[in-house]
Amino acid sequence: MARIIGGIGISHSPAAIFAHDNGHAEKPEWQGFFQPLARVREWVRQAAPDLIVVVFNDHLNHFFFDAYPTLAMGVAPEYPLAPEGGAWLPFPPVPGHPAAAQLAAALLERDFDLTLCQELAFDHGAAGPLRLVGEPWAAPVVPIVVNTLRAPMPRPARLFALGRALREAIAELPEDMRVLVVGTGGLSHALDGPTAGHIAQDWDRDFLARMVDDPASLAARSLADYEAGAGSEGLESMMWLVMRGALPERVSPLLSAYHPFGVTGLGLLLLEP
Repeated sequence: MARIIGGIGISHSPAAIFAHDNGHAEKPEWQGFFQPLARVREWVRQAAPDLIVVVFNDHLNHFFFDAYPTLAMGVAPEYPLAPEGGAWLPFPPVPGHPAAAQLAAALLERDFDLTLCQELAFDHGAAGPLRLVGEPWAAPVVPIVVNTLRAPMPRPARLFALGRALREAIAELPEDMRVLVVGTGGLSHALDGPTAGHIAQDWDRDFLARMVDDPASLAARSLADYEAGAGSEGLESMMWLVMRGALPERVSPLLSAYHPFGVTGLGLLLLEP
């Protein structure tokens, strides 16, 4: 039987990903993020997951506004990286896993009707965090895509419930596998509008604390609460609730780190069940 060995919450800031890819992680201004990230990477190396479920939002590099699903899952044998204007170094495709089909069926039985994608390109929302936690690639991947870009969006409570359903679905996998769940995005940032460039440090730190001890309170917040507190792009933070819902109520927090940099509050969280 498969079991979840841990959960990671991680920002997918393009600036942090670029710094990692281009050898800037040792610069002093980045140490608040990359020093704790080194501990997460070592944990992933030692934990040796057989499967990673990654939760992310596509930034209009695969889906577009004419057809953007509320929730989707990749069921492909591999996932190429979206070019994103040539901003990234070339990396090999991310390997998929046949367990995706079983997870999709199990989630359907639990009233989560995900759009299934036999082709799916990963932009920085998924590919960035995956190589931040382990050079490409730490394990085969099952991707879950969440709409955080256009209304209507899924409520935070719905994403928390998806995490709980995912926990049950993973437990039903017949293969003996060690599964890591990674929630990406956030924390606070706004790229346009009257709050553009603002980092809501108090909101971010409270979010990280509640994600450990009181995730239900984060799930109870509205979309408007997230946008007001974390900014328009900070809505991505609610994707961490899928990861947290997949873990038990009580968890062991191995690492929590926060580094406000540029226009984004960079968050990092490592939990064990």
